[in-house]
Amino acid sequence: MSLELNARPALHMAAPAVRPQHPIFSMKTRRVVRPSAEALLRAFWPLFRIVTSLALLFIDNTILVVLAVLSRFRAAANRRQAAQRNVHFYPKTILITGVGTPHGLALARAWDAEGHRVVGVDVADLNIPVRSGGGMSNALLAYYRVPKDHYISRILDIIHREKIDIWIPCSPKATAIEDATARQVVESRTTCRCIAFDPELTSRLIRPDSFRHFLAERDLPVLEQHQVQSRDSIHKILNRSPTKSYHMRRVKSNANEAAVILPKRTLSKTYSEVSEITISKETPWIIQQQTRLGEFYADLLLVHGHVHAIKVRMVETRAPHWGASRMDEALATAVHRLMQRFALKGGIRMTGHLSVRLLVDEEFDHTSVRHTIHIADCVPGASAIENLLRDARSPVAGYLEVLAAEPTEPAAWNVATTLSPIPRPSSNLVAMVEILLTSFSPQFFRLDLIKSTITALEAELVPFLFWKDPRFETRDPLPWWWHVHVYQPMREIWLLVKQIREAGMPTVSKAR
Repeated sequence: MSLELNARPALHMAAPAVRPQHPIFSMKTRRVVRPSAEALLRAFWPLFRIVTSLALLFIDNTILVVLAVLSRFRAAANRRQAAQRNVHFYPKTILITGVGTPHGLALARAWDAEGHRVVGVDVADLNIPVRSGGGMSNALLAYYRVPKDHYISRILDIIHREKIDIWIPCSPKATAIEDATARQVVESRTTCRCIAFDPELTSRLIRPDSFRHFLAERDLPVLEQHQVQSRDSIHKILNRSPTKSYHMRRVKSNANEAAVILPKRTLSKTYSEVSEITISKETPWIIQQQTRLGEFYADLLLVHGHVHAIKVRMVETRAPHWGASRMDEALATAVHRLMQRFALKGGIRMTGHLSVRLLVDEEFDHTSVRHTIHIADCVPGASAIENLLRDARSPVAGYLEVLAAEPTEPAAWNVATTLSPIPRPSSNLVAMVEILLTSFSPQFFRLDLIKSTITALEAELVPFLFWKDPRFETRDPLPWWWHVHVYQPMREIWLLVKQIREAGMPTVSKAR
């Protein structure tokens, strides 16, 4: 502290000393930044989930106790014990990273039901001192939490310690490149086999240009795309494929800019549209084939160049009744054949999880119309094929093929198991409220705001309905209970405290 004193006045009459403008004491003042309304709104849903978890604790405790009691009276002859009684059965030790995810937990349960030993791992990016719900499953022989920064080294250590036979990476916190690098390290130093693509193939799969070149080299149907720098190039592409439709965008275009659809209904309109396009070497355009029948995804488990599991699904926004007709079955059959070609031409290196985006188009001949399937792009990794891995009929036998010295053809498949209908969320509550409110004067209610709020509320409440939670299983209910009432509330509190600290950090300013 600095204390400023005025000089002592003289004996003669003098003007009084002027009071200093600066404060007598030099102090630091704190200015607390109040959290904004947006920050408070972001904090509402975490608090809502925590309160809902506490409100349902008694009911869920009752469900947990009842299921635990019933499990003690369940018949002893289950699939696991039957498998272990088989004298020709040799259990494997399986490592599953990302066991806290619904698809990772589903895989762990499937392997355990077949009589194998399962080791679970979660990749931790937060220092939450509790296990995930999947880590509490009775399907696990052992459980580990590994930090994100030491992912590869810790995975290698666990594989050595537990004598792992097969590693299935399912963690969304590890990228496809990280899993590929880990696979290279693990398979070069141990006898463990990994369900992941090698680094070079992964790099080709995740880059669009490289992936299109990969398909073209193997004579697979790739979606046509060109970068053009002149009007003459546009006309050549249109004349070469008169039955196809295209859309064009600038290379450096914004998201709001509308695409140019070519060709037009008449040749003169097409020439007129192309003549108005400003195109040169400095301002190139991209012309891409446009499909008419929709966008599909093929979720695949590939092992040694064979498709051992597949689910075909349509884009959710366009799939109200997908999978209900014979035409859908025929399309699923065609997709399966194309994916078999894709896997075979990829070779023995094709081992991993892959979601392939497909576009279906119509091509017109003089007397007929035929459907063609084009491969657009793909996403490697288990997180991209959750819909396939969460199936109760997880392809354990397909995974075991990775240990075989010679790859074998997969068993016969059923078209019905290939189709993957997308369940539409129920909106009865929203519809009922809409009917109720429209009977009143709209000036008193903002219908769109109320509908969006109820939709968000419904989405938040669905995970608390145990029969809709993918972690819930009558033979293994603890992961569901632990996730809803322990792990998720702890995670919400952890993130909420961190958010409040960052938003309400006091700023210190020195007054002058």
